[in-house]
Order: sequence, then structure tokens, then C-alpha cells
Amino acid sequence: MADTTPSSTPGAMTDAERRALVASTRRFDLRRLLGGLFLLYGIICTILGVVHNASDMKQTGGIAINLWAGIGMIVLALLFFLWDRLAPVPEEDIIGSAEQVEYEKAVGEAREVG
Repeated sequence: MADTTPSSTPGAMTDAERRALVASTRRFDLRRLLGGLFLLYGIICTILGVVHNASDMKQTGGIAINLWAGIGMIVLALLFFLWDRLAPVPEEDIIGSAEQVEYEKAVGEAREVG
């Protein structure tokens, strides 16, 4: 039976490649992307709530809905950023996943695996 665990291969990653992989993976973390979108939409809604406050109040029965929704989105964005900061993806998981992908690629191409 063949061994299915990844092992060190001749094309193992250098320290610089590992650091670059970890940095790029963390840069495009879904929490950062969602936080950025919520922040952008929150700022837009808050500005609209401040500028067009009177028209919102008539349409929503006295509630400044754009202002409150914008503030809520900004708070949610800050929570996403805080979550990303306090619990980043562990380096071992990122590197282990990349090594597993390389191992499976080598097996799929029927190359000799370490």
C-alpha cells in the first residue's frame, strides 16, 4: 500500500517562499475582504444617512435607516478586522496545506515522491 502522507520533496520550499506564502494567504483572508467591503459600504451608507437624513426619516417612519445601517456595517467591519488580528490562520496550516497540494500534484502526475 502506498504512503499517503506528504514527505519532503526535492523541490521543498525555502524560508523566503514560506514567508511569502504565509503573507499572501493572510493578506487575502476572507475576514479581511469581508471587513473591507463592510467598511466601504458602511462609510457610503453613513454619508448618505447624514446627507439625506430628512428623506430617510419620511420613508422609514422616523428612523435614520441609512445612518444606523452604516454605523452597524462599520462596527461589523471592525469586528472582522479584530477577529483576523486576534486569531490569524496558523502558519503550520498554511504551509501544511501547500505541501499537501504539492504532494497530490506529484502523485497525480505519477512522479516519484520522496
